[in-house]
Amino acid sequence: VKGGIETTLEKEVLQYDYSSSYFDIFLLAVFRFKVLILAYAMCRLRHWWAIAFTTAVTSAFLLAKVIISQLFSQGAFGYVLPIISFILAWIETWFLDFKVLPQEAEEENRLLIAQDASERAALLHPGVLSDGQFYSPPESVAGS
Repeated sequence: VKGGIETTLEKEVLQYDYSSSYFDIFLLAVFRFKVLILAYAMCRLRHWWAIAFTTAVTSAFLLAKVIISQLFSQGAFGYVLPIISFILAWIETWFLDFKVLPQEAEEENRLLIAQDASERAALLHPGVLSDGQFYSPPESVAGS
Protein backbone atom coordinates (compact mmCIF):
# COMPACT_ATOMS: atom_id res chain seq x y z
CA VAL A 1 0.00 0.00 0.00
CA LYS A 2 1.62 3.19 -1.16
CA GLY A 3 0.65 6.35 0.69
CA GLY A 4 -1.39 4.73 3.49
CA ILE A 5 -4.57 2.73 3.74
CA GLU A 6 -6.92 5.71 3.62
CA THR A 7 -5.37 7.07 0.44
CA THR A 8 -5.41 3.67 -1.23
CA LEU A 9 -9.04 2.98 -0.23
CA GLU A 10 -10.08 6.37 -1.55
CA LYS A 11 -8.28 5.71 -4.82
CA GLU A 12 -9.64 2.15 -5.21
CA VAL A 13 -13.24 2.70 -4.05
CA LEU A 14 -14.22 6.36 -4.34
CA GLN A 15 -12.16 7.14 -7.43
CA TYR A 16 -12.88 3.79 -9.02
CA ASP A 17 -11.35 3.18 -12.43
CA TYR A 18 -11.99 -0.13 -14.17
CA SER A 19 -8.60 -0.25 -15.82
CA SER A 20 -6.51 0.20 -12.68
CA SER A 21 -8.63 -0.74 -9.66
CA TYR A 22 -8.71 -4.04 -7.76
CA PHE A 23 -11.94 -3.23 -5.93
CA ASP A 24 -14.13 -4.90 -8.54
CA ILE A 25 -12.26 -8.18 -8.05
CA PHE A 26 -13.13 -7.94 -4.36
CA LEU A 27 -16.79 -7.24 -5.22
CA LEU A 28 -16.75 -10.20 -7.58
CA ALA A 29 -15.64 -12.45 -4.70
CA VAL A 30 -18.40 -11.02 -2.49
CA PHE A 31 -20.96 -11.66 -5.26
CA ARG A 32 -19.75 -15.22 -5.67
CA PHE A 33 -19.86 -15.85 -1.92
CA LYS A 34 -23.40 -14.49 -1.54
CA VAL A 35 -24.81 -16.43 -4.49
CA LEU A 36 -23.27 -19.69 -3.29
CA ILE A 37 -24.42 -19.19 0.30
CA LEU A 38 -27.91 -18.36 -0.92
CA ALA A 39 -28.05 -21.39 -3.20
CA TYR A 40 -26.42 -24.07 -1.07
CA ALA A 41 -27.04 -22.97 2.52
CA MET A 42 -30.34 -21.12 2.47
CA CYS A 43 -32.11 -22.85 -0.43
CA ARG A 44 -30.40 -26.20 0.26
CA LEU A 45 -29.79 -26.74 -3.42
CA ARG A 46 -28.22 -30.08 -4.32
CA HIS A 47 -27.28 -29.32 -7.89
CA TRP A 48 -24.16 -27.89 -9.51
CA TRP A 49 -25.79 -25.08 -11.54
CA ALA A 50 -25.06 -22.33 -8.98
CA ILE A 51 -21.34 -23.08 -8.88
CA ALA A 52 -21.27 -23.36 -12.68
CA PHE A 53 -23.00 -20.00 -13.04
CA THR A 54 -20.73 -18.18 -10.60
CA THR A 55 -17.61 -19.77 -12.09
CA ALA A 56 -18.64 -18.72 -15.59
CA VAL A 57 -19.38 -15.15 -14.47
CA THR A 58 -16.12 -14.96 -12.51
CA SER A 59 -14.05 -16.36 -15.36
CA ALA A 60 -15.60 -14.08 -17.97
CA PHE A 61 -15.19 -11.00 -15.79
CA LEU A 62 -11.58 -11.79 -14.91
CA LEU A 63 -10.66 -12.49 -18.53
CA ALA A 64 -12.26 -9.21 -19.63
CA LYS A 65 -10.56 -7.38 -16.77
CA VAL A 66 -7.13 -8.74 -17.71
CA ILE A 67 -7.58 -8.02 -21.43
CA ILE A 68 -9.05 -4.52 -21.08
CA SER A 69 -7.35 -3.22 -17.94
CA GLN A 70 -3.81 -2.09 -17.25
CA LEU A 71 -3.26 -4.34 -14.24
CA PHE A 72 -0.11 -5.92 -15.66
CA SER A 73 1.60 -2.54 -15.72
CA GLN A 74 1.12 -2.21 -11.94
CA GLY A 75 3.76 -4.74 -10.99
CA ALA A 76 3.59 -8.25 -9.60
CA PHE A 77 0.32 -7.69 -7.73
CA GLY A 78 -1.36 -6.92 -11.05
CA TYR A 79 -0.48 -10.43 -12.18
CA VAL A 80 -1.07 -12.29 -8.96
CA LEU A 81 -4.55 -11.09 -7.97
CA PRO A 82 -6.41 -11.96 -11.20
CA ILE A 83 -4.60 -15.29 -11.51
CA ILE A 84 -5.31 -16.24 -7.88
CA SER A 85 -8.96 -15.21 -8.23
CA PHE A 86 -9.31 -17.31 -11.37
CA ILE A 87 -7.63 -20.35 -9.79
CA LEU A 88 -9.72 -20.09 -6.60
CA ALA A 89 -12.94 -20.01 -8.61
CA TRP A 90 -12.01 -23.23 -10.38
CA ILE A 91 -10.76 -24.91 -7.20
CA GLU A 92 -14.10 -24.14 -5.54
CA THR A 93 -15.90 -25.64 -8.53
CA TRP A 94 -13.84 -28.81 -8.42
CA PHE A 95 -14.17 -29.12 -4.64
CA LEU A 96 -17.94 -28.71 -4.67
CA ASP A 97 -18.48 -30.99 -7.64
CA PHE A 98 -16.24 -33.86 -6.62
CA LYS A 99 -16.12 -33.65 -2.83
CA VAL A 100 -19.01 -31.79 -1.21
CA LEU A 101 -22.06 -32.81 -3.26
CA PRO A 102 -21.22 -36.56 -3.36
CA GLN A 103 -20.45 -36.54 0.37
CA GLU A 104 -23.77 -34.86 1.16
CA ALA A 105 -25.62 -37.38 -1.02
CA GLU A 106 -23.96 -40.27 0.84
CA GLU A 107 -24.85 -38.73 4.22
CA GLU A 108 -28.45 -38.23 3.14
CA ASN A 109 -28.68 -41.86 1.99
CA ARG A 110 -27.22 -43.07 5.29
CA LEU A 111 -29.70 -40.95 7.23
CA LEU A 112 -32.65 -42.28 5.21
CA ILE A 113 -31.48 -45.88 5.68
CA ALA A 114 -31.08 -45.35 9.44
CA GLN A 115 -34.52 -43.77 9.74
CA ASP A 116 -36.09 -46.56 7.71
CA ALA A 117 -34.39 -49.21 9.86
CA SER A 118 -35.49 -47.56 13.10
CA GLU A 119 -39.10 -47.32 11.90
CA ARG A 120 -39.14 -51.00 10.93
CA ALA A 121 -37.50 -52.05 14.18
CA ALA A 122 -40.24 -50.33 16.17
CA LEU A 123 -42.91 -52.29 14.29
CA LEU A 124 -41.19 -55.67 14.44
CA HIS A 125 -40.23 -55.68 18.11
CA PRO A 126 -42.98 -54.23 20.33
CA GLY A 127 -41.00 -54.98 23.46
CA VAL A 128 -41.38 -57.29 26.45
CA LEU A 129 -44.92 -57.67 27.77
CA SER A 130 -45.55 -57.65 31.50
CA ASP A 131 -48.00 -59.94 33.31
CA GLY A 132 -50.55 -57.16 33.61
CA GLN A 133 -50.81 -56.81 29.85
CA PHE A 134 -52.32 -60.27 29.17
CA TYR A 135 -56.06 -60.50 28.61
CA SER A 136 -57.95 -62.72 30.98
CA PRO A 137 -61.68 -63.36 30.45
CA PRO A 138 -63.95 -62.42 33.38
CA GLU A 139 -65.09 -66.05 33.94
CA SER A 140 -61.60 -67.40 34.53
CA VAL A 141 -60.34 -68.11 38.00
CA ALA A 142 -57.63 -65.79 39.28
CA GLY A 143 -54.14 -67.29 39.02
CA SER A 144 -55.12 -69.98 36.49
